[in-house]
Formats: sequence, C-alpha cells, structure tokens
Amino acid sequence: MIIKDKLATFLDFNELLCKNSLTNLLESLENWTKAPDDGFGLDIVYLDCRKAFDSVLHRRLLEKLKTFDLSGKLIKWLDSFLISRTMKVVLRGTYSQILEVLSGVPQGSVLGPLLFMLFVNELPSWIMSDMKMFADDTKVFSVR
Repeated sequence: MIIKDKLATFLDFNELLCKNSLTNLLESLENWTKAPDDGFGLDIVYLDCRKAFDSVLHRRLLEKLKTFDLSGKLIKWLDSFLISRTMKVVLRGTYSQILEVLSGVPQGSVLGPLLFMLFVNELPSWIMSDMKMFADDTKVFSVR
C-alpha cells in the first residue's frame, strides 16, 4: 500500500497518468445522463480487457515504467516484485512442476490496477472518441 500511494502521488503530481482514468464512474454517469437530457443520442462500447492483465510482459512493463522517470530504487523494487514469480497448479492433490511467470500484472495486489493503467496509459491518444478507463475496464463513447 505504501508503494502504491507513493507511486500514485508521484504520477498525480507530475501529471503522468492519463486523465481518462480518473473519476471514471462519476464522469461517465454525468456525461451519459446529460446527452439524452440535451436531446442527443449516445453510443457506448464497453471493453473488458481482463485477459490483458495476464499478457503484460514483465520486462516490457518495466521498460515502460522507466519512461515515467521513476527513481532507480522504485524501479528495482518493482523489478523484484514482478520478476522471478513462480506458479504451480494443484488438481486433486497432484502438483504440477513449478514454472516461472513471465507475464501478467499480479492480480489481487494493490499495485496491479495502477501498473496496468500505466502500461496502457497512451491508449486514449490512439482513440478518436471519448473514453474512460480503470484498470482493465474501458468505456469508449460518442454523443451524436
């Protein structure tokens, strides 16, 4: 929690996190209820990138994080947090061999959603419609 709070403060202070991810639900609700009230139609596409959490390559994420000018100590800490993770599967008391996990943002961790949002941070600059993001949930919408 301490690392997440410090990282979030750094990103907020330096305005590095795309604004499309902040106050996602409140802004979406406000925009979407205002359009019909003003006589406009509304098109919304929901994207759930749940599997994208699993496909983020650790080394690629760390290289991306370096572009945010994070301190060397934090990058080293994140490296040790992500790299050399292992997993095994247990089915009816039988264990698989232990394998190294090369990709995936650790789900269930307090850092997971923030790391994923940083990984896809420039997505809004590629989309020509309004959008709101939080972790693996993205809403693309257009008032017409």
